[in-house]
Amino acid sequence: MKKNNFKLIILTLLISITSISCSKKEEDTNEKNDLTENNNPLVYTGETTNDRLTDNEERFYKDKIPNKELVATLNGNCNSLDSGILNNEIESLANEGGGVIRIPKGTYCLRDIILRSNIHLRIDPEAIIEPDLSGNIKNKNITIFVVGEDFYLENVSITNLDEDNTDKSTWFKSNIPNGEYGGVKLVEFGNVKNFKLSGVTLTDSFSKFSNIVLNLPASSKTDEISTKGIIKDVFMTNMHVGYGVIQMQTGRSILCKNINGEGGITMRVETGAAGTNMVNEKTVDDIVVRDIYINKGDAAMNFSPHRVDQGRVDVERVVATNSSHAVQIAAGFLDNNTNGVNNLGTFDSRSYVGDIIVTGGYGAQVKGKDYKYFSCDKRKELIEKCYNPDDESVTGSSISAVRDNASVNADCANGGDGGCYEIIIGRITKTNEDFELDDFFTYPSSDVKGCPKVKKPEEGN
Repeated sequence: MKKNNFKLIILTLLISITSISCSKKEEDTNEKNDLTENNNPLVYTGETTNDRLTDNEERFYKDKIPNKELVATLNGNCNSLDSGILNNEIESLANEGGGVIRIPKGTYCLRDIILRSNIHLRIDPEAIIEPDLSGNIKNKNITIFVVGEDFYLENVSITNLDEDNTDKSTWFKSNIPNGEYGGVKLVEFGNVKNFKLSGVTLTDSFSKFSNIVLNLPASSKTDEISTKGIIKDVFMTNMHVGYGVIQMQTGRSILCKNINGEGGITMRVETGAAGTNMVNEKTVDDIVVRDIYINKGDAAMNFSPHRVDQGRVDVERVVATNSSHAVQIAAGFLDNNTNGVNNLGTFDSRSYVGDIIVTGGYGAQVKGKDYKYFSCDKRKELIEKCYNPDDESVTGSSISAVRDNASVNADCANGGDGGCYEIIIGRITKTNEDFELDDFFTYPSSDVKGCPKVKKPEEGN
């Protein structure tokens, strides 16, 4: 009897130990499960961090421009003399210590407007700014406002009249028509400190170049870059898939806020210009992005370091609707600049992107390199479609929330696949399931294999 009781006790202990082991195994499995919220397939909880860059505007720009104000005496009606008139008025006021120049309602065609220190251009909501396309412009690149290209500037601002008003009806207008030009930029920032651009609505014509560019100045010195600035309250439409609203090749301590684009990529932190790739010197750091939107485009946010190990970027509140992706995270690579530094670029691992909200659907600008993520039948349809007006994309469906080829999860291998790096990815919310991929992420391994080759029809067929 005692022997049987002893056997029973041993058997009970074994069952208990086995039960405990099974429970522990299930707990481990749950811990390693994907980061979806309560197994909700539409929410990816992501990672969190307390080490974030602050976004208070006072950290980036202080208004030091004198209150003296004059009204620009422009002709309007796209008179080619207006650029010279405005440049003279800017230079004259700058020589007097600076102040505000108000541009009244009207249509003005401008080119190479050279900003100077302590100048604030305040533009009427009924003013329309267009590029001056007079003269021989064939294949030439045009910039409307030049900020710090040939000399150092500080305390510069281009805004609407009712500055800081987020109502689009109060913003000044800009229009980029079709033309034989090479490309057009609304504003290019170079060697400038303490600057602001805000309150603009722009209608593009799928032209080349992003409309707001931060680049190296004429000196090509990497220590002469845009520093301490705000770009906010911007809406642009009809954007080329290869470009977008903002392209940041350079910048230190810059806040970009409430930036909205239709088409293209709303904000590219992409350092691929030849000048930024000659040496491995950081040209981008302490970049804060808040409230960034894309509709019927490629993506809202793009990270692409090319050949340079770049600094820290902090992005929060990304909203994408009917676009290929919300965010793109590209590995560093050796681009076509044959004289560039032999390095595979990265971003600081403390960089963050989170609070991503994506709505999938039809209307995205899909580039050829992304066809591989579609089913064979849909891929064939995309290949056989006529190009959009940008001559580079076709209209298709959303793919996923984030395209990533830089991380370990993307099976990135340094050297073989490019410059691999990790950034912190926070919460992602899908508002629907209308995506080509079920996953939140598009990786190189997400491609659909086994599809027959399809040749794109000749134009006109």
